[in-house]
Amino acid sequence: MPAVLARCSPAEADLRFGVVSQITAGLAGAGYLASSRRLWAEEQAVTTLIPALCGAFAALARKHPLLIALDDAQWADGESKAWLAAMAQRLRYVPILLIQASTLAEGATEPGPVAHNVVHVPPLSERGVREVIASRCAGPVDGAFVTAATEATAGSPAVLLAVLDHFALASLPPVVRHAQVLLERAAEVTGDRVAGSLSRLPADALALLRVIAVCEGGLGFDLLTSLAAPRTMSPEQALSFLLRLDLVTGGEHPRPTSPLITDMALAGMDAGERQALATRSVELGYRAVIPEDRLARLLLNAPPVGAGWVVNLLRRVARRRRLDDDHEGAAALLGRALREPVEGEQRQRLLIELAMTEAGRSPATSDRRLQQVLLNSGPEVPVSVLVQAADLLLSRGDASATYRAVATAYARREGVGADVGSLAAIGWLAENECTTDPVLPVRSFPDPAGRSGDPVPAGVAAWMLAARGRHLSRARELARTAFRRKGEDQPLGPRIQAAGALLLADEVAEAVIGLDEVVADARRCGARAPAALALLLRSRCEMRRGNLGQAVGDFEAARAELPLTSWHPRVVPYFISMEVRLRLAGQAVEEAKQALAQELPAGADQGSAWAMLLYARASVHMELADPEAALRDINECGRVLLSRGWTNPAVLSWRGVAAAAHSACGNSATASRLAVEAVERAREWGAPSTLRRALSLLEATRKIPPHPLTAQEERIAVLAAAGRSNASIAGLLSVSVRTVELRLTGIYRKLAVTSRNELGSRLAPIPAARNVGD
Repeated sequence: MPAVLARCSPAEADLRFGVVSQITAGLAGAGYLASSRRLWAEEQAVTTLIPALCGAFAALARKHPLLIALDDAQWADGESKAWLAAMAQRLRYVPILLIQASTLAEGATEPGPVAHNVVHVPPLSERGVREVIASRCAGPVDGAFVTAATEATAGSPAVLLAVLDHFALASLPPVVRHAQVLLERAAEVTGDRVAGSLSRLPADALALLRVIAVCEGGLGFDLLTSLAAPRTMSPEQALSFLLRLDLVTGGEHPRPTSPLITDMALAGMDAGERQALATRSVELGYRAVIPEDRLARLLLNAPPVGAGWVVNLLRRVARRRRLDDDHEGAAALLGRALREPVEGEQRQRLLIELAMTEAGRSPATSDRRLQQVLLNSGPEVPVSVLVQAADLLLSRGDASATYRAVATAYARREGVGADVGSLAAIGWLAENECTTDPVLPVRSFPDPAGRSGDPVPAGVAAWMLAARGRHLSRARELARTAFRRKGEDQPLGPRIQAAGALLLADEVAEAVIGLDEVVADARRCGARAPAALALLLRSRCEMRRGNLGQAVGDFEAARAELPLTSWHPRVVPYFISMEVRLRLAGQAVEEAKQALAQELPAGADQGSAWAMLLYARASVHMELADPEAALRDINECGRVLLSRGWTNPAVLSWRGVAAAAHSACGNSATASRLAVEAVERAREWGAPSTLRRALSLLEATRKIPPHPLTAQEERIAVLAAAGRSNASIAGLLSVSVRTVELRLTGIYRKLAVTSRNELGSRLAPIPAARNVGD
């Protein structure tokens, strides 16, 4: 059966009978002559030519059934379309199969009666793209290139074939290293196709497309037509053109099918026209009382409106977007709100809200906005707004930037007699976090204990006393004061500090209740960093209570709030140390070791969290029977804590780990001295659990027997006594199994034992304290 394919294109859309000439030439090339002369080239009326052409094709079909296929039929010239329509009327009488492939969007009407059966073909899947590439290119198919091609071409066979033709002409293999060429060529072909579609649009259809592009789905079809009322065709006809060319989506709220179409449709309008159209769309949507989220979508493309309702609406919609985890969408709406003529307190609150939405995606920008609030706010902005900005800025970890910004804001407000006690308390926290920085702060904030009746200074003062291990009752009282004020408008950091003080004071249940409130408040207002910090501390509380599963759940929730890359380097060790200690609590020493292998950003050793990581590292070394390495880390941990005045053993029981390491190394006197210090500090603090641990440590130091083993023998003996196999010990210590066997033989001889079961009774170093509640 003779078959012929005609390809239509925008370049030939004005060529009289262009499609007919392709079909005739194709048949003639195959030896089937439809007509003895080129009827379409004769100067006759279309009404005369079409019946003649139909007759010629019908006569040929009666001799040889025909298959006539058209690709991109939407670009067929008008005369050929008329011939196809006439030919379709004769299909029931002659054996001709007409197939036309066209870009026909969902909801579009078929152009004429040519095709009686319509099959909607979806874009090529990644598998389909792979098959096309395999059919056109020799050799194995690069999977990464297939994925990139599927995305770049949006599954369009025409675009994909054009890209592959370009690769063939340039002698480029379809591999991922040429992905940039793929992207550029696909964009070029897609742009040409869109430009061709736009160039063929009737004026009314183009006007409607531009309105749809400006509104981006914000208005329904009835309202859209009032902004671009057609002059020569009905609104439905104009929309049909756009749907047929796949320029817009179907449904009640049409919108461009791609950003490229939006850009190219609006490129023909000057900025003033676009802004005027966007303003009219907002006014129309507001009068029509369309849903707020759709009105917000219209506002994104509109110039400043200046109406009072705009900012409030954008904030409400942004809040809903944030609660749906669409932080990028929320940031766009808040950024649009800032383009309105807002000043004073309202502008600063907008900046804070925008900073919170940007904390995960653009943390540096988020911090700059918070600093802007602290540094640029005039006297008309309440101090509470500055406190909120300072609280959020410090929560992500940049204590130095917080200190500088708060010091400036504090000096300005203090000079005019404002109540800046809460601001000073957060400044004090930042200042004390910077105590080990290369450049020390030059301004000291007042001791927060002097404002103990105010919840914000009270929370900070509670932590100060607890970390220093003094006045337990007073610290507990201050911590409870910090929780008297609740709500998302109250500072979050001081309440987290207060919960930490309660944890050290053995009021674990009370600390968890307070942290539950902080997490809820932080999530309601979108403060992701404070929410994560509260979850981390709650994880520590659950570890203290022995709820390891809940502790792991809280830790994972904290990691989910903000990615690790969104935190300041000072905070990263906190997360890693918590992961390590959770693994150790679950007896997963190898996983704890792997967690410590994570790369640390520059500056990670500048904050107090560095001590936590050192403690975790030392604990892992002790689990691996490497007391020398443990001593290096735990001694530095103690130095960091003592340099800050954090002498309370409840903060981190570093003396216990150090004593265990010294014991394992045979330094009994040093181990005893550290145990005595721990008891003295624990008694000064007074928390029962802290004192119990310290007394247990002291008791263990008094039972240390003479130890004849070398350091390596000590490691192997401890691991063997713990039940590890020779192969496991060899893997942990990076030695051969034979070495482990020889060392164990020597250990048995030295200790006069005959089995692993007896090792435990002969090894009596101080146990490395695994204080899961530290």
